[in-house]
Amino acid sequence: MAKDTFFLRTNLVSTGTSYVSSDIDISAYTDPARGRVLVVDRGFITVDTDGNGPVQAADVVSSGTGGRSVGIQCCSETQTTLVQTDNNSLFMKLNYYATVGTAGMLTMVEEQGALNPAEYTAGFIIPTDKIHCAALTGVDWNADLDIGFMFEVHTEKLSLGRIQELLVSLTAN
Repeated sequence: MAKDTFFLRTNLVSTGTSYVSSDIDISAYTDPARGRVLVVDRGFITVDTDGNGPVQAADVVSSGTGGRSVGIQCCSETQTTLVQTDNNSLFMKLNYYATVGTAGMLTMVEEQGALNPAEYTAGFIIPTDKIHCAALTGVDWNADLDIGFMFEVHTEKLSLGRIQELLVSLTAN
């Protein structure tokens, strides 16, 4: 049976070294008490500067050499800081690094792990009324970072088997 998928998007601006977040309210699509949930099939995270352009050497350091990083996460529950990978609400994570070396050479690395971009065979069930997207930088960048999130999702009425899968995933650790 084919699923009818649709897309949800949000973005946030990471300024300074504060934990910043943006919640996507999905309550209009769900009724967890009756088994209707939102399921994430795929998710993507993008990192640009506040000018909607690519990260450049001047965005990392004013002059000379140095580096910056940002941790980015998506969870099914509200958080107040970045969580460990054993947190059951975490379903996407990205660590993004940028360094400027000698002669102004810019090097960027996105930690391409299994959690970004994310693609789930049976989907990641969101058993709450929100998707929590957040970022935390360790050292202030010279430019604000514009971090985009996009999710391909569908709604699903959970069968008994899927409810059991959800319970196992929420309690496993």
